Amino acid sequence: MSQEETIIRFENVSKVFPGDAVILADVNISFRSGEFVSIVGASGAGKSTLLKLIYAEEIPTSGEVYFSERPVGKINRKHLPFFRRNIGTVFQDFKLLPQKTAFENVAYALEVDGRSTADINEEVPEILSIVGLGRKMHQFPKQLSGGEQQRVSLARALIHRPKVIIADEPTGNLDPVASEEIIRLLLEINSFGTTVLLATHNKGIVDKLGKRVVLIDNGRIIEDHDKSKYILK
Repeated sequence: MSQEETIIRFENVSKVFPGDAVILADVNISFRSGEFVSIVGASGAGKSTLLKLIYAEEIPTSGEVYFSERPVGKINRKHLPFFRRNIGTVFQDFKLLPQKTAFENVAYALEVDGRSTADINEEVPEILSIVGLGRKMHQFPKQLSGGEQQRVSLARALIHRPKVIIADEPTGNLDPVASEEIIRLLLEINSFGTTVLLATHNKGIVDKLGKRVVLIDNGRIIEDHDKSKYILK
């Protein structure tokens, strides 16, 4: 897939929750392979719902989301785990299993796929080294800082070598130094051709990135810039 090919496309997508709450309204947008895109907007603007539609955590009320021109909403439920290997997800609250070490948290994603112990013992240390945790792989989440826990989450998201990383407020619980480290890792991952979609409230991060910015307000895309040259509200 070339840098210019569309990997994700929203076509007239709306999402309405019970009580006629319109979360997204007639969204049309595309993301190219290899892009780094910041998705910004106030709480409740629709950022997280937009991202959830990509990996079929939610389905559109109307319209269609395409991944590599495949309609996501038409994927059979039993095939979703295979489809989701294309997409790594990172969240604000880390979502680590507290009773498992960093190694075991990452390994678990391979275990559920039935991968061999030999494969796991080779791949997990490699991916943890990439995120700078090679020496802490046998520590439990409570023994790690917030930034280190988020790096475990990022390693887990990378373990299937996905085409897309979705990072939903990944720095929301981190201090500025840890936040910068996570963003640096996301940029490094992007440099190898992985598409990165970053939802964030952090204006400082967006300004420093100087990448494409999509602004959502009340479920509608109201700005789409190649570089962040405006003031976030």
